[in-house]
Amino acid sequence: MMMLTPHSVFASTTANYKIWHWNIAGHAIHKGLTNTGIIEAMRGSIGGRNPDFVSVNEMCYSQYRALIEELRGIGWPEDPTNFARFETMRPSGLCAGTAYGMAIFSRHALGVSMRYTLPYDGTDKERKLTCVPPKSQPSVKFCTTHLSIVTEYKGPQADYVHNVLEGFRTDGDTVIIAGDFNLFPNASVLNKWYSPAVDTPSNPNNYGSYHELDDQAQECPGWGEATTEEGSISDYSCGQYWKLDLTFANADRLISYDADAHPIGDFCGAYRDRPCSDHRILTSNATVTIG
Repeated sequence: MMMLTPHSVFASTTANYKIWHWNIAGHAIHKGLTNTGIIEAMRGSIGGRNPDFVSVNEMCYSQYRALIEELRGIGWPEDPTNFARFETMRPSGLCAGTAYGMAIFSRHALGVSMRYTLPYDGTDKERKLTCVPPKSQPSVKFCTTHLSIVTEYKGPQADYVHNVLEGFRTDGDTVIIAGDFNLFPNASVLNKWYSPAVDTPSNPNNYGSYHELDDQAQECPGWGEATTEEGSISDYSCGQYWKLDLTFANADRLISYDADAHPIGDFCGAYRDRPCSDHRILTSNATVTIG
């Protein structure tokens, strides 16, 4: 875990947050169903790791409702009536007739959500950004997003998200975002995200205000561990497959941080012998200053 000196000498408190993110391919693999093992996989991982914040991409509304019931059943949320938010990216045509989108779950009771629509990419999905504070810590903003696969819109969408987060950061907030960015860590559009302290052969030329919470991974400094088990392998990625899922927090609020990407489990499908997703679960830890 990397230790940092917090830039804010006026911080009133510190907090340790665990973050859990997964792109579950809720339609692409599970077709919106809830009986394929994916709900049990999420419940088991969340219950075992006990994160504070959960981000799920490519989730169907049917799966969202099912996971709410499972998490209530294991006593995970502190407030079982106020711990989940769903953002629709496509209202129909996928997910066995239910909405397709992304979701936030929180162990802590949630405040008012802030919802944004990203620049349109010409596809059948509206890309979104959702941020929500814990009710007890309104200056903490936990966000999720899922950026476009269309090359020419990745930059504009990443810039839009960055501008929103910068608004929070300059107001003195502690910002954490997790999502499938569909960008590699060394993408030029992310140079304005990564702190200049991240300066490695895998990820140079940075001038931003954030750390990706796996950017100190020994496997590939500046890049982190792969979050997929497919794709091209390059020197930049230190011989790994693609890393598309990222968790950022503003550097001026970070005291320490680390992250891990976990192998995809083969316990989904009708016979519970198929991969549960085409992405890995990404878990992170962040000790931050608040206030």
